[in-house]
Amino acid sequence: MFKPSTYSCCCWCSVSRVRDHPSATVHHLTYIPYHEDRDEMTPLNSIQNSGSGTENEPFVVYRNPRMIGKENKRLRFICMSDTHNDIDKIHIPHGDVFIHCGDAVNHRTSSRDIVRFNDFVGQLSHKYKIFISGNHCVCLNPKRPDKSQKLLTNMIYLQDQLIDIDGVRIYGSPWRPKRGCFYRAEAFGYDSKHIREDKWSKIPEDIDFLLTHGPPYSIRDYNSSTEEQLGCPDLLDEIVTRIRPRIHLFGHMHSCYGASLYKSEDNRILEGDQFQTDSNDILFVNLAIHQGISYAKPTVIDYYY
Repeated sequence: MFKPSTYSCCCWCSVSRVRDHPSATVHHLTYIPYHEDRDEMTPLNSIQNSGSGTENEPFVVYRNPRMIGKENKRLRFICMSDTHNDIDKIHIPHGDVFIHCGDAVNHRTSSRDIVRFNDFVGQLSHKYKIFISGNHCVCLNPKRPDKSQKLLTNMIYLQDQLIDIDGVRIYGSPWRPKRGCFYRAEAFGYDSKHIREDKWSKIPEDIDFLLTHGPPYSIRDYNSSTEEQLGCPDLLDEIVTRIRPRIHLFGHMHSCYGASLYKSEDNRILEGDQFQTDSNDILFVNLAIHQGISYAKPTVIDYYY
């Protein structure tokens, strides 16, 4: 059985510590983070969500539970992140939409790797291909997303942008809190004091998928080197109190690969005055493929809407 490793090529450097911020309570659906209690594993048995995220048993997610049992449109999403120039070593199932949430390259060879990545993605059969940047993508200029799109000719490049794919609304943003020490793989790092106002607050509501490279605070964001949770608390707050995407895809923290389900009923303190009993569940998936000497599998999601 595959087990996420402690591989941390992009995660060992510390960020500003989070103090006195409530953590999210989630139900782990696959691959419990090794620092957590195995008793927290909860089978994905809700009628609104089923499967295990594999090619043969994809996650089945409905935009609205009232759609269950009715005729719906469906798109199959094939999702991954953090392939670090080894995407050709991974079995990529067929689907409608291919999504990569950053760090397709290694920072030292990123200019060469990004060309190779673009060529490889061009050979995939998926009708739509979407990419956001990660901290290793130092060859992409954060101030010129238009130039990045011209380089990535075989996919849609999202940088603080919304795209509609056959009626499914997807928003992508590559930023993460900037780390507090010298680190060369630091593309798209942003001042943690301003990231909420400048970036996260701009994410629209009423979206189906949110793509970021870094995780939200307390959800699959643990760093074994520092024994800290390195996700962004401002991103978590925006997601659970305002944005409420149906699915949030990210990567970056290699050892925390896997999926977790968030339910508002378990997070009244976190949501505070914004708590609503009828809020939709949120599927959070850490897609980090590269596990050092081994590779995880892409996550497969059948989305009905």
